[in-house]
Amino acid sequence: MEGLKSLLNKKLAFFLIALTTFIFAEAQNPSSGIILGVKIGSSKMLTEVSSDFSEHLSEFDHKPGLAADIEISKLLFNHFEIGSEINYSILQGETDDPQFTAIGNHHPFPTKPSGPVEYHNRLLGQKFFVGYYFRNFSNINRSYSLEPFLRTGVGYIDYAVELKYQDPEKGSIFGKGAGDYDQLVLSTAVYFLSAGLKTYITPQFFMNVSYSLNFVPYDFLDGVYNFNSDGSRADMNGLYSEIKIGFFFQSIGKGKNGNSLGNKKKANLPFSSVN
Repeated sequence: MEGLKSLLNKKLAFFLIALTTFIFAEAQNPSSGIILGVKIGSSKMLTEVSSDFSEHLSEFDHKPGLAADIEISKLLFNHFEIGSEINYSILQGETDDPQFTAIGNHHPFPTKPSGPVEYHNRLLGQKFFVGYYFRNFSNINRSYSLEPFLRTGVGYIDYAVELKYQDPEKGSIFGKGAGDYDQLVLSTAVYFLSAGLKTYITPQFFMNVSYSLNFVPYDFLDGVYNFNSDGSRADMNGLYSEIKIGFFFQSIGKGKNGNSLGNKKKANLPFSSVN
């Protein structure tokens, strides 16, 4: 119950942060409008690294999986974007010769697993981000021009990870589907950095392509904890990537900046004295 309360508090905190941010962004750049979109692509576990990035460890042959997001954002001042997204990613991998550091140190692994194994991790979470565009927004008014951007942010992810034998008859070893894991609420922080390109198709529709590196301060993305040679828990963290293409709609803002995207100069009536 305490784990569930903690998770609900995290969700509420991120919602309040996003709401406060959008109110502030609306006051700073009312002409940009709200941006809504979806992204889809691929995610992949890269490795596990020590906190000082001096060591890395990969105990699986990692495979690509699905990644998808729903995003809402708002432009801020002349170069910035601020927003939030709900994301879903699948991480997966396999090994024919499991040589885990957890063998002999963790109760699911008193001895080496007898055969090829694989892991499957479904991540569901929410991120809050700040983006930076290299060109002033007032100059981004031509369709099909490529606009580079950077993003960074923080969020949380919920795990649904299972480590199992590749032979279906042998079943699960650890995680979801084994023991009392289903009774646990496992959620950790995630920090990310992205780079991408954005291009407008029309003044209100655009697409982008982005590549993200995600850092998780926990060593369970692959369903296996890591240990040192003396049997103590290793200080390892997860690192996974995502590459996605997104499609977005940007509403017309209520400001008076004629250079803003989505605003068009009104034609004068034939009898108007204004030229």
